[in-house]
Amino acid sequence: MNLPHQEPIRFAQNITKNEEEYKVVTCTFPYIPTLAMVSEAAAQSSASFAQDNDEVKVGFLISLKNIIKIKELEDCDYEIKIEKSFSFGSMTEFSFELIKNNQTFVTGSLTVTIPDDENK
Repeated sequence: MNLPHQEPIRFAQNITKNEEEYKVVTCTFPYIPTLAMVSEAAAQSSASFAQDNDEVKVGFLISLKNIIKIKELEDCDYEIKIEKSFSFGSMTEFSFELIKNNQTFVTGSLTVTIPDDENK
């Protein structure tokens, strides 16, 4: 994935499922992740919707909401299923699930904005 993040805070690795309505991204953490790390991984995974274009765009995380830990996190490797909820101008809301072996560990939503070139 084309991301500006470097180790140790680059969690999103590869797009494993690239459907129009949702993406699945592998995520690797340096140790058992906190909810903050999962939220950052989800924000990084939202970039999977912009990977078709070679143009580099910088997005900004605007909000997180309803981040819920469903099961105890006990591993460093997961997948994030992320889908667009809605877009309004330069802002997009996404919902996500942190999953492993068809089990959901964390759910939530986030809003990202990608300013157009005129408003940078």
